[in-house]
Amino acid sequence: MNTLRAGAQSPRPLEVLGIDEMEESTYSALLSHRLATTEDIASLLSLSPRKAQRLLDSIESKGLASHSPERPRRYIAASPELAIEALASQRQADIERARSIIPVLKKQISSSHDTQESEQLVELITSRAALGQIVVQMLQTVQSEIVGFQRAPTLQIQGFPYEMPPDLRIRTISDAGYLALPGALNSLRQDIKKGEEARVSPTLPIKMMIVDRRVGLIPLNVEDQGGPVMLVRSSSLLDALYALFELTWERSTPIVFTQTGELKTGTPDSRLSDAAEQVIPLLAAGLNDKAIAYEAGMSTTTLNRRIGELMKSFGTRTRFQLGWRAAMDAFPQQPAASTRSKKTPKGG
Repeated sequence: MNTLRAGAQSPRPLEVLGIDEMEESTYSALLSHRLATTEDIASLLSLSPRKAQRLLDSIESKGLASHSPERPRRYIAASPELAIEALASQRQADIERARSIIPVLKKQISSSHDTQESEQLVELITSRAALGQIVVQMLQTVQSEIVGFQRAPTLQIQGFPYEMPPDLRIRTISDAGYLALPGALNSLRQDIKKGEEARVSPTLPIKMMIVDRRVGLIPLNVEDQGGPVMLVRSSSLLDALYALFELTWERSTPIVFTQTGELKTGTPDSRLSDAAEQVIPLLAAGLNDKAIAYEAGMSTTTLNRRIGELMKSFGTRTRFQLGWRAAMDAFPQQPAASTRSKKTPKGG
């Protein structure tokens, strides 16, 4: 998905524990030399003795080293299994304490908006900086799924530098205009290699991205890259948008690439296509199930299963609806009203 393409490298692993680059180098030097004095570290890292001493004092305060009582002091590195694990546990405890304040803050919101909902279900985002921050927050907290419609022009949002959950499912539907953008196919090819599921539809009604079926982004003007974007939180509206995606997904064509990297659009389930060609004309002819099964060369059980698959594929619940949808797909330019007989005015 275009908003997920990384634009920066991941931070150094120890950086998240509050260990800067020079402290990490000092710790690594101690690990390599077992015991070392301030002068040894200064020589190894090409630092002044004063700077080396400050670094040794700093990593010692963080539990990464200890020193001997004699003079000059000799420093020894703490075991990584113990030192890093202790720092990580402390950081995790800090994070949990920060999370514990969320309910308190939400109560403050509720108390200050007695006559309003504590959280807006729909919010209009007009600032690009705010939009970028919201996208990062959405992707930082994603748990299981991202779905979206991709249309040209794309949203120009800063890349996401963090790792995604390993079992995250990403599904996108692109229209023909998006695929025609310079570099779009190459980006899509790379995303599919990473596990993204992609399909193409001739046209799409909107652009959107939905995360975990709990929050979505929909630009109000699909042609304006800098226009306002609607933020939709968990609600009936978001459920309807997700249902629109699923319906479009079922009717879209899978995108695959050959071994040489060339685009190869897949085809819908051939079994469903064959069933449609076999079964629908026989249903339209008014044959009963036994006769249809005989003509199609299948058992009545298989026939009922194929009809059920066709009804699901067309998004219908009854055979009448299936026939109607099949007719509408076969004659898309034929207005529905023309299928009804017009009454002859009386007294003409």
